[in-house]
Amino acid sequence: MSDSGRSVTFEIYRKTPAQVAGLREISGLWRKEPGGFWSFDQVIEALQRPSVRLFYLVSRVAPVAPAASQDPWQAAVLIDVGPYSADLLYIYVRPEMRRAGLGRVMMEHLFDWLARNPGDQPGGAPKEELFLEVRLSNQPAIALYESFGMTRVSVRKGYYSDGEDALVFKRKVKF
Repeated sequence: MSDSGRSVTFEIYRKTPAQVAGLREISGLWRKEPGGFWSFDQVIEALQRPSVRLFYLVSRVAPVAPAASQDPWQAAVLIDVGPYSADLLYIYVRPEMRRAGLGRVMMEHLFDWLARNPGDQPGGAPKEELFLEVRLSNQPAIALYESFGMTRVSVRKGYYSDGEDALVFKRKVKF
């Protein structure tokens, strides 16, 4: 994705100092959202589990250079990868970047990574399905997931701390 000499790249979090700073900054933003998500410390704790991965999008002026601390994260996605499937734990796009297609870019890259990445287990295979929960009131996210062919499989009553229900979606990683 590129416009006016800027390039958006999909990166995997590898705990570099610049990435820690990027995560700290964007997690401060998502904590302010209605319903909030985990704090920086909670995400760091989750990332201690070998199955959890964090990806992010960075916008920078071309030519594309390695991520630097001045490159703000535009979006982030946190997943938990099992032996045969993955759970999307959270996807976030900066408020000023919403409706610019970054959620779609994140999902495309995520499905591609899941389809070709065998995971950490010896003899591991690419993942078969992706699952996620989404707030019943989050219509933009629901529309995005449905545009990827994700199907509703159930409702989790009172799933969120404020009592809101969650829709559970799934999709095969490869059609």
